Amino acid sequence: MSPDSPVSIPRGRRLSPDARREHILEAARQVFSQQPYGAVTTRDIAEAAGVARSLVHHYFGGIAEVFMAVVAQGGASLRDVRSAGVETPFEERVARNVAAALDVIAANRETWLATSSHGPDGPDPRIGGLIAAIREQFVRRTLELNADLIDDTPMTRFALRCFNAFTTEAARAWLLGEATRDETEALLVAGFQDLVTQTIPSLAR
Repeated sequence: MSPDSPVSIPRGRRLSPDARREHILEAARQVFSQQPYGAVTTRDIAEAAGVARSLVHHYFGGIAEVFMAVVAQGGASLRDVRSAGVETPFEERVARNVAAALDVIAANRETWLATSSHGPDGPDPRIGGLIAAIREQFVRRTLELNADLIDDTPMTRFALRCFNAFTTEAARAWLLGEATRDETEALLVAGFQDLVTQTIPSLAR
């Protein structure tokens, strides 16, 4: 969908405030998936949603708040899409979760690239704080999905945070054309398997 094409809703349908907010957020997600964060305005979001610009400001405030809402939604999607847990054999579990996460990243390329390089010392500390919180959610989710193999210890959390940084760099290289999707997926699957079965147990000894 082009950013200039409104996200359609049924003709004559009146939306509740929650539904209207979600409608605008969906339009914003599509715009941010096609344009860099710095190039997007609330006018772009309003045009994509087919609403007045004032309505975007009413529900979200400025463009930073819209972006934060999209980032939060994307973080939740990345967390929740990794659904294979202790009930799934480990190798199959890792393969499924890595593939699902890369699918979400691919579907939100521009937003993901914008957030992946945004650290806590970035120009907007609110965005940096949100991204830091999302990264901690990933650590908790990984611990939950692999509770049969790793314990929740400070060293394990440290190792998982480092692997998240490794994953970010690998995914950035893929999105920027420096590696293929297959190469990136194979690297992350093998790397995580080694982390859980070899590296973390050796750190615990």
